[in-house]
Amino acid sequence: MAVGPIPIGNNNQIPDIGLPISPSKKVPVLADIGTLKIDSLGISAPIVFNTGSDLKNIYNNLENGVVHYSQTPKPGQNGTSVLLGHSSAYPWYKGQYGSVFALLGKLKPGDTLRIEYTNGPTFTFLIKQSLVFSPFTDDAKLAEIEKTSGSSVILVSCWPVGTNYKRIAVQAELI
Repeated sequence: MAVGPIPIGNNNQIPDIGLPISPSKKVPVLADIGTLKIDSLGISAPIVFNTGSDLKNIYNNLENGVVHYSQTPKPGQNGTSVLLGHSSAYPWYKGQYGSVFALLGKLKPGDTLRIEYTNGPTFTFLIKQSLVFSPFTDDAKLAEIEKTSGSSVILVSCWPVGTNYKRIAVQAELI
């Protein structure tokens, strides 16, 4: 049996026939507007996307909510997403999110958080662990929680409240 040329073009798509190479699950396009909700702590804060990696820009955007670290996938996508937020604010602080992460230390394994995107998708994450680390040294435990085979979120803030001496990281996995 002769096999003709393989058709190429926009009108020729591979049908989904259930093979491992076929697209089996459509991944929604995630909006650049979302909200972090942690009901157990009373947190509902906008997520600021597309801040880049410039520290000044990241710090300035913390006044508008929690900041998605742009070098990581969006929450709900495969990989580890990092969200940054303040734990305490100076008296001259302009934004309303200066202490949005003040209670992160109260989260415990088994608690949940949600990421709600304006275009519909909502993702629920289960808190797995937290740790306190120094931002001035490499921390093997922090590197370990950054690794995931699925989708996870790490919430990061200064710790203890009122200082910038250390950081707290709370890891949650998509359920």
